[in-house]
Amino acid sequence: MDRLDKHAREDVGCDVCLVMPPFSEVDAPSLGISILASACRARGLDVKVVYGSMLFAAGLGFDDYTKVTDAPFDYLLGERMFVPYAYAGTVVRGRGIVLPQTYKALRARLTDAIEPHLAALVDKILALRPRIVGLSSSFQQTMACMAIAGRVKAAAPDTIVVFGGANAALPMGAGLQRVFPFIDHVFSGDSDIEFPEFCRRVAQGEQAAEPRVFDCKPVFDMAQVHAPDFTDYFEELAVYRRQGTLPADLPRFLVMETSRGCWWGEKHHCTFCGLNGDGMAFRQKSAARVLEEIETQMRRWDCKRINVADNILPRSYFNDVLPALAATPGAPRLFYEVKANLSEDQLDLMAAARVDTVQPGIESLSSPVLKLMRKGVSALQNIALLRGARAREIAVEWNYIYGFPGEAADDYRAVLALFPKLQHLQPPKGCRRIVIDRFSPYHADPEGYAIGRIEPNLAYAGLFPVDAPLHDIAYHFYGDYTTDFLDDKELRASFHAGFARWKLHWLVKSPVLHMNEAPDGGYAITDTRSLAVEASFAASREMGAALRYLERPRKPVVLPADVAVHLDELTRRHFVIEHEGLLMSVVTRRAPGLARRLRKPAAELEMAPV
Repeated sequence: MDRLDKHAREDVGCDVCLVMPPFSEVDAPSLGISILASACRARGLDVKVVYGSMLFAAGLGFDDYTKVTDAPFDYLLGERMFVPYAYAGTVVRGRGIVLPQTYKALRARLTDAIEPHLAALVDKILALRPRIVGLSSSFQQTMACMAIAGRVKAAAPDTIVVFGGANAALPMGAGLQRVFPFIDHVFSGDSDIEFPEFCRRVAQGEQAAEPRVFDCKPVFDMAQVHAPDFTDYFEELAVYRRQGTLPADLPRFLVMETSRGCWWGEKHHCTFCGLNGDGMAFRQKSAARVLEEIETQMRRWDCKRINVADNILPRSYFNDVLPALAATPGAPRLFYEVKANLSEDQLDLMAAARVDTVQPGIESLSSPVLKLMRKGVSALQNIALLRGARAREIAVEWNYIYGFPGEAADDYRAVLALFPKLQHLQPPKGCRRIVIDRFSPYHADPEGYAIGRIEPNLAYAGLFPVDAPLHDIAYHFYGDYTTDFLDDKELRASFHAGFARWKLHWLVKSPVLHMNEAPDGGYAITDTRSLAVEASFAASREMGAALRYLERPRKPVVLPADVAVHLDELTRRHFVIEHEGLLMSVVTRRAPGLARRLRKPAAELEMAPV
């Protein structure tokens, strides 16, 4: 499409300037902004993308910048850095949460350095003379957005300032607009169509009154969603690379989406999950579209890794996308969020397709607690996923979370006893109490879950005026309730200590419990866990067969005789665990004949039940 005619003021430069503010990560380009830039360009608009995140990371120092982006969200540290610059005059704010000393020192070191970099960023935006400035906030970028927007409006009052991203979802966006009236328009939800069309109307000088808040509905036809255009990211990155102010290994990955919503959550919304807002309904791109996008990114940007932003891997991709990638030489490594009930065949296919990192939403190793979450998996399914992923060298990103209304202390005592036996499986990255997120069932119906009054995270009070509508603005909340586990301080301390020991072993050298076939038909088992009876053990053919039988959870009372005869020895060595009344092997093993099995039609592969 040809460039739209400029028939407004002569001093107008580009039609749209999209800004990625600090403190967003700079490891990869922004997916949302890159999609919107592509959609606007398809309509003939002149679009510039400015990565304020890169400007600040380079100016403040990449290491310090990363410390801010990695800080726990409880403190909203990235937001706090911009509070002094987000308001034009004196504002009486509430009392926020007290920062730990480490973060106090970091804030003290960086806060004064914000001003010159903020000024440089605003000058860079204004030099483009845009009609529209679009600002995106998804994590801790809201106060930066307001600091940028206020200065843009003061210098160029006719510039239209638009606010979007996850933090603009209603009612949050409207609440922020009441505090910061210089935000002209808010786009809530999937703005793939409404935002580019709005920009087109502005560029063409159409005079139709535009709503201040656009409540965009989910895009159900993924064919309408444009592929991201990462050109601006790479152009800006090249400048900082030449200066030597950002690491040479950026980007560390590219991002793409293959679906939106959650096929599990649209029927069984996990009680603590606040993702998607009104977009839980599952939609996916066609296999041909996904493979084309991957091939394009590989060719254009010499892409070696793609992190897929989906909430969950589409089930049909086991039949088309993954087999095609497995057959593609040099396909990029992939990250995907998955459901934990994957079969061995599915894991084999994912490994062959170079899916080397997954986020399976494990969250707990207690079936009663998982039931409270409405996760649709058991504890042993989660452990089997950890076992299968370790055998295939697939990294697992997960967190252990607790504090679910209705949980029992015994749910955690049983798991605590498992930690040493699972030392060879990938530990959780963190262990913490749940936070009640907006759009989660806990937030929507607290009384239904015996949760009393819910209040915004204390950190929000330190960001906004005392009369700000925090209940509309906040995304993270705490509820008035307790559980037997939360009340048992000694058990909680023991649980955290057990988690810390598990994680410590992986920081030194990850332990191993692995079984290989031996030339004599038996099995060689290597065990380097701290509770190992011995580091090397020669298992007979029969004992190995028993372990293989127990790779699926089994009831102790119905074991075949040729398996039961080995049970005492297998449990003594902690090769087999008993959890929640079932037995299961925790020994990792790579199934033989992988290449042969992957040649089977995907429909014949064994799939785990949903």
